[in-house]
Amino acid sequence: MSAFSDTLKQVAARVPETQLLIVMGTDGIPIEKLVVRPAANLEAVAAEFTSLLKSGVAVAADTGLGQLKELSVVTEKMIALLVAITPEYFLFAGLAPGALMGRARFALRVAGIALEREFV
Repeated sequence: MSAFSDTLKQVAARVPETQLLIVMGTDGIPIEKLVVRPAANLEAVAAEFTSLLKSGVAVAADTGLGQLKELSVVTEKMIALLVAITPEYFLFAGLAPGALMGRARFALRVAGIALEREFV
């Protein structure tokens, strides 16, 4: 198994509300994914969040705020967390409503640090 796959499985084990985890580039291309609870539209949702991610990266840079480190979107049916691994690569987590965001954010940050060396 790859470091990507192992790391995603560790996140899913720590965050029981996980539905989908993806290591992806800012271009929206997935490098590795783990589908914990299949749903028809989760991967499409992740792809659509790429445009929001690109906008967030541009806004942070254009306004002098630095690199985007994290983006979260909470809706009635899903929590989406995007956490930076590098400036070009992010972890996307699709979580069930009611997920403990602090625990999920921590697990994703730890995973991002672990995966960062894979991109060097």
